[in-house]
Amino acid sequence: MAGSKNSNFVEKLTPYLQQKLVETSEKYGIDSEEYRAFERQYLKSKSEDEVNHDDRLRHYQSEVHVHYEGKPLRGVERLYRRTILLEPTMVCAAHCRWCLRGQYPQFGLTEDEITNFARYAGSDEVKDDLKEILITGGDPFMVPKRLEFIFSQVNKFAPNIEIIRIGTRVPVQDPSRVNDELISILKSVDPIKLEIGTNINHPSELTVESRKAYTDIYKAAFKIYDQSVLLKGVNDNVEVLNELYDGFRYLGIESHYLFHCIPMQGMEHHRTSVQKGLEIASQIMNSGGVSGRAKPMYTLMTDLGKITLYHGTILERNEKNELLIQSHYTINDFKYRNPSWELPKSAFEDKNGFLRVWYPDGVDDDDGLKISNKKADMEHYFSIPINRIKK
Repeated sequence: MAGSKNSNFVEKLTPYLQQKLVETSEKYGIDSEEYRAFERQYLKSKSEDEVNHDDRLRHYQSEVHVHYEGKPLRGVERLYRRTILLEPTMVCAAHCRWCLRGQYPQFGLTEDEITNFARYAGSDEVKDDLKEILITGGDPFMVPKRLEFIFSQVNKFAPNIEIIRIGTRVPVQDPSRVNDELISILKSVDPIKLEIGTNINHPSELTVESRKAYTDIYKAAFKIYDQSVLLKGVNDNVEVLNELYDGFRYLGIESHYLFHCIPMQGMEHHRTSVQKGLEIASQIMNSGGVSGRAKPMYTLMTDLGKITLYHGTILERNEKNELLIQSHYTINDFKYRNPSWELPKSAFEDKNGFLRVWYPDGVDDDDGLKISNKKADMEHYFSIPINRIKK
């Protein structure tokens, strides 16, 4: 799929979300934080027309371009040692405007393709390393019968798989879908362990209905973890995120990642600076405002994959407002896990054989921060001259 997001990523809301937009506008007003939590995530913005065609259409290139038993693997990605990703459908209940897969081709896997994937996951070629499958899309909760078939095939052909994870936004987009039938299908994964990954970005999403959906999943003995996205004008302040993570703690949801919003076409208006996210994350981590069991890792989704920010991670800023990020990924590791992987143009090896990658920063135009002022802030957080290290 090609082109800018505004031309091919249609606005899509469930009746439930439409109802929440009406309810929050009537209760709090259209200028309220509560209303913006839904509006900015789901309603199409004119800012999506402001497209930089140098920006990515995919969040990273990790597709597995291989054939197994004479058949191509479709909807399969792999970046990490223990985990392989499967996309059985690209259908979602609603379209998040910041979606990292909004530009992916639309498809659904056949039963034959799923069986071929399960055989591959359990094959001598990969079975010694693979322990987990991440089922995403699209939203797998939209196709529960297909999930049931995946479970049966993995149980049959890939006994090396110990954990299956499912990524879903259904509990906050159409919570009535989390019903007895779905829970029963999820339980059919046994003896494999099941974990549910979700994206919740604002406390307003934790409605009575969505809380029930997550509680039903939790009571069925499935672990739930969250990967929030830092979104400008939605949750880019400490008070909102403290309330969100505090809510997670008492719903049994693990706070896993707080992602800096990724640089993709038509998404610049959602992106804060990395430095602003660091300030927010530092206050959350070090203030005692929420339980230590409810604090996420502040992480970038780079062309190489996820990189969590620690001391020495940010090395340099260039004239394009890109940050040079240090990873401990290696070319050999990527090639071993996925022979079709190619080094992105934004990345290169350092003298130790580890990869560094350029990551486009966001701009805090809403609060007057200037790029020229961020150098000292970065040096404060990482104790390293931002322009010291050269390519």
